[in-house]
Amino acid sequence: MRIFFLRIVTLVGALALSIYCSAQTTTQTTTPNPPSAATEKATGDSTEIEVIKAVKAVYPNEAVAQNLQGQVVVRVTVSETGDVENPEIISGIPVFVKPAIEAAKQWKFKPFIQHGKPAKFATRIPFDFAFAENVKDVPPTTTDTDGTKRAQVPEGVLKGMLIHRVQPDYPDIAASHRIEGTVVLHAIIGKDGTIKNLKLVSGSDMLARSAIGAVEQWVYKPYLLMGEPVEVESQIVVNFQLGRAKP
Repeated sequence: MRIFFLRIVTLVGALALSIYCSAQTTTQTTTPNPPSAATEKATGDSTEIEVIKAVKAVYPNEAVAQNLQGQVVVRVTVSETGDVENPEIISGIPVFVKPAIEAAKQWKFKPFIQHGKPAKFATRIPFDFAFAENVKDVPPTTTDTDGTKRAQVPEGVLKGMLIHRVQPDYPDIAASHRIEGTVVLHAIIGKDGTIKNLKLVSGSDMLARSAIGAVEQWVYKPYLLMGEPVEVESQIVVNFQLGRAKP
């Protein structure tokens, strides 16, 4: 039995939500003229589109039999109550059209507020159909001036790779002044999993030295990209609370 891969990704500005299921669908929503932040504060108008319910498309048997993969882009109008109306196909392979339309009809959005009232809006939902064995997510990479390639890894993923951690000490001067807070560090981690470079991004100077002194001793599992170890660029967050300090 063939296994399918479904990824629903809703992008609104810088926000990305990923849901992994058993076939693949990618969704993207935008609003052409979102109100400004100042308007939002004054009137409560919406500044981004929010998905309440995302329904995956069913991979059609006919496409499976023919080993077909592809994308269908559906244009939808969303009502004042957040329901999808009048889904229309913009592009796509015909065999995927029906399941994409049926899925799009079941989507639900948070009502979009404009000038203090719910308003209709239009958006596009691309549905990507792919077989699981053909799907591989590759993190973005950067290349240093010396040609060194680095994978940009989210902080949450990096946490799961940590194999040796030194607990930061709570600085006496910070404790005596009852200073708490978060220290954010920009980190470059070598191919062997050791810290190569740390730079302070934000946080109290009273806490930063303790955080850096501990984190520079941390060790991670080597990160593999296409089967080869590569350097990693990420952020490390250390939280200081009176009585404890933890990443």
